[in-house]
Amino acid sequence: MRLLTFLFLLSLSMAALAQPVKYTFSDTRILNSHSNETLKKGILEFRVGHRFGDIAGSNGGWETFYGVEEASDIRIGFEYGITDRLMVGIGRNKGAGAAQRLMEAFVKYRLLWQTPGAMPVSVTLLANTVVSTMPATGDSTAVSSFPEFQHRFSYLGQAIIARKFGERASLALLPTVLHRNFVAFDDENTSFHLGVGGRVVLKEGFALLADYFHPLAGAQVDDDNYQPPLSIGFEYETGGGHIFSVSLSNNPGLLENDFLPYTDREWLSGEFRVGFRIIRKFVL
Repeated sequence: MRLLTFLFLLSLSMAALAQPVKYTFSDTRILNSHSNETLKKGILEFRVGHRFGDIAGSNGGWETFYGVEEASDIRIGFEYGITDRLMVGIGRNKGAGAAQRLMEAFVKYRLLWQTPGAMPVSVTLLANTVVSTMPATGDSTAVSSFPEFQHRFSYLGQAIIARKFGERASLALLPTVLHRNFVAFDDENTSFHLGVGGRVVLKEGFALLADYFHPLAGAQVDDDNYQPPLSIGFEYETGGGHIFSVSLSNNPGLLENDFLPYTDREWLSGEFRVGFRIIRKFVL
C-alpha cells in the first residue's frame, strides 16, 4: 500500500512538473514590443495607448509643458483570442514617422510553451500588415508621396522567444524583420532588428518593465541620426481585466512599423516622453 501511495504521489508530482509555465508576462505587450502572451479563447481586449511629446531637448521643456501639451502618437485597438494559442488584432495609430495615419492588422500564434523538464522557452510568432491612410504629399522625394497604392504598405515578422525565471523575472528576445514597400532614396526596404525585453515583479500587482531594439541590418545601422528605441516603465494590475502601464521612451511612435525605422530621439539629450497604456478585457 505504501508503495502504491508513493507511486501515486510521484505521478502527481511529475504531472505538475509537466504543466506549461503561465504568465511569463502579464500582458500581450511588454512596452514597445509584443510579449509571448496571447489572449485566451473568447477574450476581447480594448486597448488605448498614448505618447506625449519630448520632456526636454529642442522640442521639449516649458514651451510644451515638458511634452504634456503634445501627442506624438495615439493608438486605439481591438484584439481577440480565437483560441488559447491564436489571436488577431486591428488598430489605428496617429503615427509619428514618415508615413502616418496607420491602420494595422496582425495575427499572433503561440507555437511553443515553456514546460519544466521539456521545453526551456516559449515561442510565439507575430506578423502584421500596416497601411498609411494619410493624403499623399506633392513632394516626390518624400516617403509620403506614395506614387502607387502599394507604396502605402509595410509588413513585420517577428519571433518572440521568452523564458520565465521563477515567480518574479521574465526575459524575451525578439528577432524581427521589417519590410516597407516605399522608402527614401538612401534607405533600404528591408531591415532586421533584435529586440530584448524584460519584466521584474516588485510586489503583487506591480512590475518593472523595459525593452530595447537594436538594428542589425538596414540603412539605419549607418545613419548617425538613428537612435535605437528604448523604453522603461512599470505596470499596475488592478484586477478584473484592467492593466495600466506608464513608460518613458525615446521613440515617438507606438507601432513597430513606425518606430523601428524612424526613431531619431536621444535619451541623453532629454528627448524622451511619457506614455501610458490602458487595457480592458471582455468575455464574449
